[in-house]
Amino acid sequence: MNAVIDSSAQTSGASMLPILLAAFAAVGLASMALALALRAQATRWRERFGAELGLGLRESFIYLDVDRLFRLNQWALALAAGAAVWLTGQVLAALFVLVLIGAVPGFVLKWIRQQRRTDLAMQWPDAVMMIAAALRSGAGLSQAMAQAAHELPAPASRELDLALREQRIGVSLDACMANLERRVPMEGVSLFVASVRIAQDTGGNLAETLERLGDTLRRKAALEGRIDALTAQGRLQGWVMVCMPLAVGAALFAIEPAAMRPLVTTWPGWLVCAGILMLEAIGLHVIRKIVSIDV
Repeated sequence: MNAVIDSSAQTSGASMLPILLAAFAAVGLASMALALALRAQATRWRERFGAELGLGLRESFIYLDVDRLFRLNQWALALAAGAAVWLTGQVLAALFVLVLIGAVPGFVLKWIRQQRRTDLAMQWPDAVMMIAAALRSGAGLSQAMAQAAHELPAPASRELDLALREQRIGVSLDACMANLERRVPMEGVSLFVASVRIAQDTGGNLAETLERLGDTLRRKAALEGRIDALTAQGRLQGWVMVCMPLAVGAALFAIEPAAMRPLVTTWPGWLVCAGILMLEAIGLHVIRKIVSIDV
């Protein structure tokens, strides 16, 4: 009887061996495929990070090492995810923090571009008037742009100087103006480029055209500044509306941490937090649309 049992056990063990080998092989192949997929995704992430952030920084005349920024971003993601897991004990919190930290470089780049565009919008009417005055004194367009670039501060001086450098290395004036319009997607720059192109194609008094354009841009900038001053209270109310629930939540966490902990450690709490964030985003968007007046 024992011999029969031993033989049957050996037979079952021998029959299970191919199944185990096939399972180990499947797990190994799946792990290898997952590792290759993660590596390819990391490579695409690195390329996209370098292409978008590097191009945006170069167009803003900020020259930083993109590889170093990418490594710093990785360290920040790892530390933030580890801190979220250590504080809350929830993997979902780490994923939420990863999404927030991962979006920080894009938001910072957007803020830099917006700030630079605001500064350029304030300087551009003066740049156009300087170019018009130089043209009236008998200078050519390149000389007038060089004089304006020398007298104006950044970022207007950098944009004009870059256009002049492109022209010196053999790029046509039309291509230089097209590059300027692409780098600075502003209405004032587009009108300036259109005026230069029309004057180059059909002739005409470019100095007078630019003087009128500069005066119009100054009037528009003054009107936009007045509108911004009148709508500042509405914009401030929007940010107060967003920050007040967060401040109240932080105060409640400091006062009653045990009662507030389920808000960040349970699925219903996460749903409540997601609903709050969604409603705050909708409210802020509506308020910004109300106070945003296009001239």
